[in-house]
Amino acid sequence: MGKAILWIVLVFVVLFGLRLLNASKARRRAEAARRSADAGAPRADIMVRCVRCGVFLPRADAKPAPGGHACADPRCAEHR
Repeated sequence: MGKAILWIVLVFVVLFGLRLLNASKARRRAEAARRSADAGAPRADIMVRCVRCGVFLPRADAKPAPGGHACADPRCAEHR
């Protein structure tokens, strides 16, 4: 009877150790994924629509215009 209890306790200790090991590996993978996502992913810019030609462009590239934003494309016939 004593050997059976010893084996049951030993199995639970091994399973608990494996669970702790798996949790620490998952935590390290999540931290690495978060770090790589923070470092490598470019930030999304807000897109606005040109009031003259209707093209969507990043707000940083747009010029303020009456009624909204305008693009600065010199090839666009509406902008000439």
